[in-house]
Amino acid sequence: MHSEPNILKRHDLDSLNAIERAFHSGPLSEAARSAPEIERRRGLSPEQFEREYRHHTRPVVLEAHVADWPSVRTWSFDHLSERSGTVPVVVDGYNSKAARETTLAEFVSMLEQNKDSAASPVYLQEWYYQTSAPELAADMPEMDIAQYDFRRNLYGEAASTNHQLWLGQKGGVTRLHRDSYTVDVMHAQIIGEKHWYVMAPTAELHADTDADWKELAAAPETELMQCVLKPGDVLYLPANWYHRIELLSDSVGLGRKCLDEANLQDHIRQRMTELLALALNPEEVKRTHPELFEVVLMRARTWAKRMNIDLAKLRP
Repeated sequence: MHSEPNILKRHDLDSLNAIERAFHSGPLSEAARSAPEIERRRGLSPEQFEREYRHHTRPVVLEAHVADWPSVRTWSFDHLSERSGTVPVVVDGYNSKAARETTLAEFVSMLEQNKDSAASPVYLQEWYYQTSAPELAADMPEMDIAQYDFRRNLYGEAASTNHQLWLGQKGGVTRLHRDSYTVDVMHAQIIGEKHWYVMAPTAELHADTDADWKELAAAPETELMQCVLKPGDVLYLPANWYHRIELLSDSVGLGRKCLDEANLQDHIRQRMTELLALALNPEEVKRTHPELFEVVLMRARTWAKRMNIDLAKLRP
């Protein structure tokens, strides 16, 4: 079996744990704390965004870009609990051992109960709210900078707008990763604050030693940067950029993906590879990616539902 030489691209638990340890101590940790800030812009027009950032595939924080959203102005955890409390959700879905089904109201109760305990922070990751709680969608209107998303052409309006909400407790972490399917990331902060660390797609690490972490942090190709997102801010991160997120407070954020037409071929290839692996070799996928298997299944099922595909049927 092919072994990926770049540790940052691997998905096995040993590699993921090694990367996470490096963010807590050692050369990478020190470099991350002093890393330069991602450029911040306020009042950026869609035309300026296209010309100065998207076409140059450069990250940027758009300050207060969605500050007028109803969700940013009015939401709280209690508000969500009262409004959509009976909706089923999967808490800690990125951890196959800790994942469990509950309701949104019970999740909000967990946040309160967990605040003063030594238990790990609870996290509701990749909640496809438009499928299970469509009443929330109007509070997060379409972003003017996201009109280039080619998924509308591929999948139609319904399937292309499978945005995700991320709700988590202070101290929660999303480990370093790159988003699947070669899509650009737009993350709108709604409640609380998040600390993002990012690296360019050209970042490479081939051994887990202090010397190698130091070399990674210092290499110009790594482009290690950071930012803190506050309510109303939007982070634009081009496709294949690595990112790690720490919750500085109880937080709600909207993950909005955009497919640049230039990345269409890679997007389709990755989609097909994943679907064929699930269909033809599920046990191997589950063995090699135990922490991601259920997440990938959830994505595929949500995608199929949005496209009105009946997974119980096979067409000749």
